[in-house]
Amino acid sequence: MKIKFICAILLMAPLVLSAQTKEEREKIASFSNHTANAAMALELKAEEEARKIRLENFLSNNPQVKRIQYTPGKVELLDVLPNGDLIFAKTFNAGSAVTARATALYNGGSLGINIQGQGMIAGVWDGGIARTSHQEFVVNGLSKINVMDTGLIDEHPTHVTGTIAAEGINPLVRGVAFKSSINAYDWTSDLSEILTAAAGGLLVSNHSYGIGSLGSLWFYGAYDNRARQFDNITFNNPYYLPVVSAGNDRNETSAPGSTQLATKFGYDMIFGHGNAKNVITVAAVGQVSNYVDENSVVMSSFSSWGPSDDGRIKPDISMKGVGVRSTLDTSDTAVGTMSGTSMASPGVTGVITLLQQYHNQLYSNFMRAATVKGLILHTADEAGYNPGPDYEYGWGLINAEKAAKLIRDKNLSSARSVVEELVLAPNVPYTKTISASGTTPLKVSISWTDPASPSSNTGTVDPSTLYLVNDLDLTVTDATGTVHYPWKLQGMSSPYSGATNTGSNNVDNFERVDILNPAGTYTVTVTHKNSLVNNLQNFSLVISSENLSTLNSNEVKVIDKDIQIYPNPVSEVLTIANGVKSSKVTVLDYAGRIVKQEVIKGEKLIVGDLEVGNYLLVYKGADGIEKSFKFTKR
Repeated sequence: MKIKFICAILLMAPLVLSAQTKEEREKIASFSNHTANAAMALELKAEEEARKIRLENFLSNNPQVKRIQYTPGKVELLDVLPNGDLIFAKTFNAGSAVTARATALYNGGSLGINIQGQGMIAGVWDGGIARTSHQEFVVNGLSKINVMDTGLIDEHPTHVTGTIAAEGINPLVRGVAFKSSINAYDWTSDLSEILTAAAGGLLVSNHSYGIGSLGSLWFYGAYDNRARQFDNITFNNPYYLPVVSAGNDRNETSAPGSTQLATKFGYDMIFGHGNAKNVITVAAVGQVSNYVDENSVVMSSFSSWGPSDDGRIKPDISMKGVGVRSTLDTSDTAVGTMSGTSMASPGVTGVITLLQQYHNQLYSNFMRAATVKGLILHTADEAGYNPGPDYEYGWGLINAEKAAKLIRDKNLSSARSVVEELVLAPNVPYTKTISASGTTPLKVSISWTDPASPSSNTGTVDPSTLYLVNDLDLTVTDATGTVHYPWKLQGMSSPYSGATNTGSNNVDNFERVDILNPAGTYTVTVTHKNSLVNNLQNFSLVISSENLSTLNSNEVKVIDKDIQIYPNPVSEVLTIANGVKSSKVTVLDYAGRIVKQEVIKGEKLIVGDLEVGNYLLVYKGADGIEKSFKFTKR
């Protein structure tokens, strides 16, 4: 592998116009816990200084040890723990947009919209920096890669970055969010940099590497300090979502990986930040050109399987990671294929970028990290041998098109989906009554960003500790009184067994109830066990069904006036009654294309210029009320 220092000629001016606006980033940052962030920054600074001293002393006393090796893939010694464990960072090398169904969001795609990453920015931490001068990263003479710290140009980050944001000059390597830009970082001191970026309004970042004690068995499945720190950062910055690769240790031939494989049969192989509760951990599968059923998704030979030591579902989602063609660093036009979970996770990062862009376009705000994660896991296509989630594929194959449709259809007066961001108070159950019918399942999910556990694993093999802090519980009760429970796996007591849905889930911070062939009314209930840290817990609710309607709710936000539209059908002027001035109205045609978008001064919206047909009106009130309506233009 060739590696070059980044020369001044390659540090081209970043394409700052492609980033989210300063105002948008400041709005996201306003939701961060700045006091907690400041305290954590001091903690991480002290840890970083101590790490550097330990590493320098070890290398000085062991001159035969190379700090960086290529095996292939980059392996870098980062730390030496007091107990002697060596901590390494290593890369996880292996039609992404086609597999993810992201092409449906593009200009000319099946949804009829134009969501391609415009105006969005993603972070990439990796074992170096992408080649900024590559033709796939240069637009109008400016690079879309913003180099945020010093680092070496490297093949791996160049390939990863291209999977997210390659422009498509060469159509074979067009990225999933190919109009987005990238903030690029080296993995050294990543936690401090991640904290700063998240506190500054970054929505999503990619981490196609693992960091852990690569000489000991205990770190497999462990909720270690890195996992805990990722949960700290995400909890205090609720709009920030890291995407991490699951690892490639299922074909490991040297100890301790080979020992773990021999005793765990491929399970319990994920380590480091891959075991954090609030990240999305990604498995690698082959390309899926046309999804038909679970047999369409083929697991790679290398992708690491879960669970975490406490039995949580890891990985979370699957994405193409076999034979991914993307940019290389050897020239400004070089491309090539790689395989690995490193190549799968940036595809998911690209999908998150697109979904956040679409939500912001429709509703003028971004989603909490728990919401977008919940949408992705809720809409995943089935994969694996058993129904529901497993420790191999997670919740299944990512489906950006389904997730985008739920975003589009949320809050319809005749509901097709529910996507709500709510708050659970102590000892106050949340309930919502819905009606559903049809031959496709009724799915109800909750997702929340959980506080970091007060403890982490520092060297125990397979402890029994549970790391969920705020234990929320979801149930759905039908008209006969039958209670439907969420999916739950059995941990390492039986990792290959199918998920059950016969009781509450006490380990995962995403829960989903599936009801086949629904018919009638259902009551959704969200409660909690024990006490809640900070006496509340934000959570996101996602509901979908073939024929869905919402009947009533005890939601925290009470809408005290019923917004209505009339006449319907309409010829020239549509009245929006009980709305407020300076509210945003978006009109979409039957294919989901935005045909009108404006801030209304009063109650009137001119629609005489629209073609005859059916439309969706999305109302976003200046007072925070959101509502959607279908209407017919005649």
